[in-house]
Amino acid sequence: MSSLRIRFTAPTFSACLFLGAVVASGQVTAHYINVGQAASALVEFPSGAILIDAGGENTGGSDVYRSHLLAYLNAFFDKQRPDLQRTLEGIILSHPHIDHTMYLMDVMQNFTVHALVDNGGTTGSGIGPMKNGRAFAAQHHIHYMAIGDGSIHKTGNVLSLIEGDKAPKIILLSGGRGCDNPNNDSISVRIETPETVLLFTGDSENEDKTCTPELSALGTKFVGTPLLQAQIYHVAHHGSYNGTTDDFLKLVSPGIAVISAGNPDRKSPGQFHAFQYGHPREVVVDTLASTVSGSRSDFGGSAKEVTIFPAAKQTKKTSMTKAIYCTCWDGDIEVNYPAGGRTPNITTDNFLPPAN
Repeated sequence: MSSLRIRFTAPTFSACLFLGAVVASGQVTAHYINVGQAASALVEFPSGAILIDAGGENTGGSDVYRSHLLAYLNAFFDKQRPDLQRTLEGIILSHPHIDHTMYLMDVMQNFTVHALVDNGGTTGSGIGPMKNGRAFAAQHHIHYMAIGDGSIHKTGNVLSLIEGDKAPKIILLSGGRGCDNPNNDSISVRIETPETVLLFTGDSENEDKTCTPELSALGTKFVGTPLLQAQIYHVAHHGSYNGTTDDFLKLVSPGIAVISAGNPDRKSPGQFHAFQYGHPREVVVDTLASTVSGSRSDFGGSAKEVTIFPAAKQTKKTSMTKAIYCTCWDGDIEVNYPAGGRTPNITTDNFLPPAN
């Protein structure tokens, strides 16, 4: 593996960055793509783009989401950003569960990929695509890195995937630990630009049999630093009851929260739907609503009637006024910060495939 494209450095912090000063021109757009009961996010910058997770709903009806992910990426590269020449500077896979890795090979075979980063896992429902991706990377001279938690500095590790004067600072906060629950081996990623900070924590949870649960481990490791603070928080574990704690959300203090989850009305085929899991869970949505500082009206939207789960297989309707978005309610979600801007434009497309 070359050290020219992927390299680790301990980040340095300047007070002006965290006080909100604009230190350079640039822009960032986060695309939270609706891949059903799964996760995949495209993050674009002036000089490149990365993909975080490449999942899909693990049911017999998942082709609709595979087609949608590829169509979304094709439209992005061909119509919005032809200058990027259908190239992803990196794919980061949080952990080897199928709802985060299912479409990895579809992406790698249809687009140029410069780097593949995962947590070094060896087991899990999504290990097949992850291993295939590693083999593909080796065969096609794509840089590969496995991230173990022991390699992460107390100030995080800067992952240099994108270069240039407008390059984002991509900071890895966690990696594989050999936990009983692969969710708690998730790679967590902080992305800093002059406009905003984004935080992704994969499927991190607050319970585990062999490890300190990852939400607690992150809070302990980065206590006293701003590394968990973020304007946009990609909610851990699809809004599961065990993927959020009050203490962790207080550390993040998000202005906007985004959940990746499936259509709440979709109940077949198979068992791996939001309905069976109860995502997003009511207790989590309530906790987010009490923490998230923004409202939908702040970003060009309005209140929306949404479906949440008091428990698995139990639904209820509520009116969402806070800046909490879900692929299960909103379809694809695009959060765009113009160069030098501190308030994003948020658009949704209501891409919600039929329930059956």
